[in-house]
Amino acid sequence: MKTPKVLAFQLVFSTVVSLTILSGGTSLWLASQPKLSEYQVRVLENSTATWQTGVGAIFGLLGSKATDLLETEEQENG
Repeated sequence: MKTPKVLAFQLVFSTVVSLTILSGGTSLWLASQPKLSEYQVRVLENSTATWQTGVGAIFGLLGSKATDLLETEEQENG
């Protein structure tokens, strides 16, 4: 049975990945449009910022998970 800590990590990670993909897709779609209105430019800027933040969060989450795995392995070995 999985521990609540692992389930919480999976929930947070999948949420971050989903929002990152959604905002990245929005950025790509808006960037491919020939002409954007003022409001579309704002949405493009916000979705690009969200995508960049999401990528950073994904690497941060993976880094923290790797650290947890290494600490667990060290505790098991002695």
